Amino acid sequence: MVFTLRQMAAGGIRDHLAGGFHRYSVDDHWLVPHFEKMLYDNGLLAKAYVGAYRLTGLKDLSVIAEQTLEYLIKDMQAPEGGFYAARDADSEGEEGLFYVWTLEELQSALGSEKGKLFSRTYDVSESGNFEGRNIFTFLTNLMQCPDQRKSLGKN
Repeated sequence: MVFTLRQMAAGGIRDHLAGGFHRYSVDDHWLVPHFEKMLYDNGLLAKAYVGAYRLTGLKDLSVIAEQTLEYLIKDMQAPEGGFYAARDADSEGEEGLFYVWTLEELQSALGSEKGKLFSRTYDVSESGNFEGRNIFTFLTNLMQCPDQRKSLGKN
């Protein structure tokens, strides 16, 4: 169970920037998600990560659960207090555009040094891993690399 949860959290099905999980993967390697995010999927996944943390005491599982719940409150809660059922996969008429980046866009946003570190950590390349762009996935487990987490501004 822990292996599966960690692999899901490391792969493209998880949104490593905004938080939360996409609905499902469309490939055998769990790199390419269907970019839609569902309230019920994220709620159930948060529950699974909390349960696994309670059974094992592994801090990274707790962190993933917390980040998933923070995403739901920040991005899926309506102003009236309820929650939206889903976030659409399409951005500007193209599926997933909001969630994929070119190396140039990433370095422009983060600067050269942080951009290089982020690129190494999340498998970002010039050619991309999805239609010439990049879906972020862990090459290194940041929960076990505190120096990299600190460099990226993560606690």
